[in-house]
Amino acid sequence: MLRRSANFAFSVLIGVSAFGQSGTQWRTAADVREGVRGSIIGTVSDVEMGTSRFRATPDDDRTGVVTVQADSVSTQYNGFGGTINGSPEIFIGSTGFSNVRVGDRVEVRGVGRNTGVLGADYVTLLGRPVPADQVGVGQTRTASTISPPTASGTTPSTTPRTRGAIEGIVRQVNASDGRVVIETDRREMITVRGTTSTPVYYRNNVYKISNLEPGDRVRIEPDTATSMGSDIRARTINVIQSVQEGGTSVQIGAVAGRVTSIDRRNNIVRVDTGRGEVRVDLASATDTAGRRVRASDMQIGDRVDLSGSYSGDVFVATTVAFNEEGLPPAANTAPAATPYPTAPARLGAVTIHGTVTQSLANGPRLVVRDTQNGGTVSLYVLEDFTVRTRAGSYTTADRLKDGDSVVVKAYRDSDGNYIAQTIRMR
Repeated sequence: MLRRSANFAFSVLIGVSAFGQSGTQWRTAADVREGVRGSIIGTVSDVEMGTSRFRATPDDDRTGVVTVQADSVSTQYNGFGGTINGSPEIFIGSTGFSNVRVGDRVEVRGVGRNTGVLGADYVTLLGRPVPADQVGVGQTRTASTISPPTASGTTPSTTPRTRGAIEGIVRQVNASDGRVVIETDRREMITVRGTTSTPVYYRNNVYKISNLEPGDRVRIEPDTATSMGSDIRARTINVIQSVQEGGTSVQIGAVAGRVTSIDRRNNIVRVDTGRGEVRVDLASATDTAGRRVRASDMQIGDRVDLSGSYSGDVFVATTVAFNEEGLPPAANTAPAATPYPTAPARLGAVTIHGTVTQSLANGPRLVVRDTQNGGTVSLYVLEDFTVRTRAGSYTTADRLKDGDSVVVKAYRDSDGNYIAQTIRMR
């Protein structure tokens, strides 16, 4: 038995070494190819808890994004915990994914599933800007061993933390994986696992997990023998109210928190409620005065109060209120641009020679300092607006950076707003 264990350990070591020799070191999102094994280093920019997926910006490709698809059972996470029995803590599957935070710098190893999409076998934490408490319980073991190694001496014993019945709203159903994401009344997002034989009871009839729909209100009876911490396995699922019955099962009174990421192209933002992040759709949102609110009107750090309803795991906002309480001065908005020109101007086109002082990556509008008049101009411009470079090629407005020299032709409307017509780098 000892010889077999030694041989197995040697085989694992050889396998890891072989990976290091044969794996490709990718540097940009475009380097990731279908079926090719490799690794990439970058910073986490977005985390999707319900799909075990996160996005990372490579160190050498600040404008590119790699989508990392983790496996909820087998992906191994290293460096996210402390030590157990004197050995580094290792997380496997969903308990490891719950430790990933926006801003973490990580190395991901795995197999390319498409251009810019990486199926993760290993995720290693290289550093994080702010220490964060770990979520869930890790195990100091590899996926192929049975239990953590036992240290010499007495190891303190712990009692596994089990859960009672859980009640909430179904936000996502993945029948092929036997996985359901629910949101509890405390706004916790919990992944519940089952099998094809897990009974789903509704009105004295028995159904399967595949019959559940987002918006159903359910009560989960966990299997206490296999459920602990954040890993919930369902013994039975009882549907308290079907989404097809109507009522208020999909309505949520409000979501309040801080904006952590902005997708201006799709009009989507993420809001940290203090209990987790919520993906918010602003396609139909207005402010309290009835004016249209878009993702481009927000900045990271804004505190908002939202009302609306859920569609799956996405909160569809209908009303947005900006809340500045408790924020330091000017923390909620970008510095106001000096009106340009200071005297009233006639309607029509103007030409501005200046330098970018706020890019679209840092605010909803492009701000340019006029080198002729000394003032700053706030420009309305779409992210995919065509910009001509000094070399004669073309790029887009969202790739402009602070300090770039530009010549802008803009239209000034009756409200004094400047709408970009052409932009040329110089």
